[in-house]
Amino acid sequence: MKKLLICGEQSFAASGLTMQLEKENIQFDCFSRGTPNRNGNRVSGDIFEMCSNTYLDKYETLINFIIVKDGNIESNIKYIKELLKFCDEKKVKNLIQISSISVYPNQAQNVNELSEIESNNNFKGGYGSMKVAVDQYLLSHRLNDIHISFVRPGFIYDKEHNISKDGIVKSILGFNILLGNKHTTLPLINKTVLHCALVKIIHAEEKKDVYLLLDNKSEKGTKFNFVKQQWGGRIVTLPRYPILFIAKILKTLNIFNQLYFSKINGLFKNSKFDSSLSEKALNMSFDKKRFCVIGAGAYGSYICQLLSEKYPHEEIILFEVGDDKIKNESEIGFFSKIKTKYSGLQKGRFFGFGGTSAKWGGQLFTFTENDFAHPSQFLKEIVDINKKWREKVFNRFKMSPNFKENKITESLFVKTGIWLGYFNRNLYKYFRISHKSKVIKLPNRRVVKINFDNGTHIKDIEFLYNGAKNKESYDYYFLATGAFETARLLLISGVVKSDSLPFSDHLSQRAFKIKSGAKISNNENFSFKTKGTSLITKRIIGEVDDVSFFCHPIYNSDFPFFQNFKKLLFGNRFQLSLLKNIIVDIPSSIRFAWYFFLKKEIYIYKNEFYFQLDIENPFDSGSIKLMNIIDTFGEKGLEIDFKIDQKTEQIFAKAKSQVRAYFDENKVVYEELMEDTKIEKYEDTYHPFGIYANFNSIDEYFNRFDNMLIVNTGILPRAGGINSTGAVFPLLEEYFDRLHL
Repeated sequence: MKKLLICGEQSFAASGLTMQLEKENIQFDCFSRGTPNRNGNRVSGDIFEMCSNTYLDKYETLINFIIVKDGNIESNIKYIKELLKFCDEKKVKNLIQISSISVYPNQAQNVNELSEIESNNNFKGGYGSMKVAVDQYLLSHRLNDIHISFVRPGFIYDKEHNISKDGIVKSILGFNILLGNKHTTLPLINKTVLHCALVKIIHAEEKKDVYLLLDNKSEKGTKFNFVKQQWGGRIVTLPRYPILFIAKILKTLNIFNQLYFSKINGLFKNSKFDSSLSEKALNMSFDKKRFCVIGAGAYGSYICQLLSEKYPHEEIILFEVGDDKIKNESEIGFFSKIKTKYSGLQKGRFFGFGGTSAKWGGQLFTFTENDFAHPSQFLKEIVDINKKWREKVFNRFKMSPNFKENKITESLFVKTGIWLGYFNRNLYKYFRISHKSKVIKLPNRRVVKINFDNGTHIKDIEFLYNGAKNKESYDYYFLATGAFETARLLLISGVVKSDSLPFSDHLSQRAFKIKSGAKISNNENFSFKTKGTSLITKRIIGEVDDVSFFCHPIYNSDFPFFQNFKKLLFGNRFQLSLLKNIIVDIPSSIRFAWYFFLKKEIYIYKNEFYFQLDIENPFDSGSIKLMNIIDTFGEKGLEIDFKIDQKTEQIFAKAKSQVRAYFDENKVVYEELMEDTKIEKYEDTYHPFGIYANFNSIDEYFNRFDNMLIVNTGILPRAGGINSTGAVFPLLEEYFDRLHL
């Protein structure tokens, strides 16, 4: 193919097209207004003197995006005359003119590629009148050796683009006043879809005269739906018949001219568009993208929030095996067999809208350069992304991330995090996913298999609903079913070549009882601060032989009031009995309330508390396999093996000695405890890692599949010294920042 020229590459509609052309290895130049010059394949110059621009070459195809918006009809016709002269002199064979659906008559009831355009540009507003005039000129001044294709897109939108409200809505005093009524049409086209269509037109041997590019579901292509999805708020529509009646009277009285009357009339355009001929010619669909989110837990809810923000005009379908009631593994009907005393799988998993986060909230931590002494390239990039998006993630929970990480010894540092409280622990509720009309919620559906066209493209998914197996296909998938259920799906779908997947998790040991209060040194006070119902927590973090550990305080485990209060804040549901117990213990209540509401910290019973030591169990310590025992859904269960060997005990001993040395140096009064290594506090400890984490870089992880992202803590090669759920949120922010669909 010979070279292509894009006129107006800097326009919104054209921006990003060059990336598509580069992927297709199409040679091109770009031309835009400016001082005559060439910089690589970017050429600038006077658009009214294209023929004399010596920096422009000969081209087989020319795509014209340019409209002289700051000019009038005469200046636009002047430019088009120059463009046609350029095409004639340079022997251009194909002119692709980017037109608009605004060229069709306002009163047209049905529009397709064969429909006539408006003949009188005076019946259109400013933009529409220029488009009509240019198209009519091109139609009446065709050159014999040049084929002209008119590309007429609907309203072009892009990911998270700051769309102008001009001609669509006026925002006044908190109301969005729609410039039209509920039936005023506004057919849409995703800019990426537009660019894909243009690439296909460029490649087409036989080019059509007209391409109508818009979402064919015209019943949804209205201004009202667009405003509802893009900006929301309180929408006020205009009454059609009274306004048209008044406008007609004013026109009769010569107060309104024809142009102004046409603008008023155009506010209530109700045309039905049919782009099926173009879809057939290009062998593609212009419909909205359909995103499938599998799992409505913390990550699924976070993903739905990001999709709603960045792709408000696409379809988001949310699959969840449960419903509004949060259930554990046995209640939901899953089955797993644990070969060792690791019981985090069975006791730490919950299902339903909100998932595990709805049970106890979880702590919000992210990685920094302090967390790993010798990170792999993949882990280093994860840390960099955590730092990049840390503020954004914390701000989503109305929290400030301005916590310093203090080095307290040569090998230990202190990290601060947020334990999300009662009102923001369930991310499904917190992000109001149930109220988002753009998210289609599908509860009580269990995805049981992922089918591939090849090793990287997901063809469709199979799911169970009411005992029957169904199959459905989507454009893009986010697999957020939790670390172990995701592993089961990957194994049963043949995504991994082996019959098992590795994994590891934290192990816990109650290590010290502190008897001299929470202030360890002049710089470090480990008492929990409060913000609303959330807790601001601190922990000590270190490493032994590239294995992370953390030591965190456990307060008031012998204080009945606090235990009841904690259950009230982080329990599965509100219980009157807990509230009653709190009220009964009035003296403790007063003391606790004084600290909680006035001092903004957690009261410490008898000024004594425990430090619990957690380590990453070494990476090769666990495995996940399918087993032949069938669960309630008729699906294979999981066999989990998790070894605690001598190496693990040695790491615990070394970690404990580092913390002990810190306590001794600061003259802390403590009692050293000798408890078994175990999973003791599931809300602090159940964070599987290293399951599907064999990536060399973040790009490799993001692009492992061309239309699916796997999201759970299992994609992390290390859990570090944190509750690692929060470390994946920045990866989602980065992924959506890079994603262009």
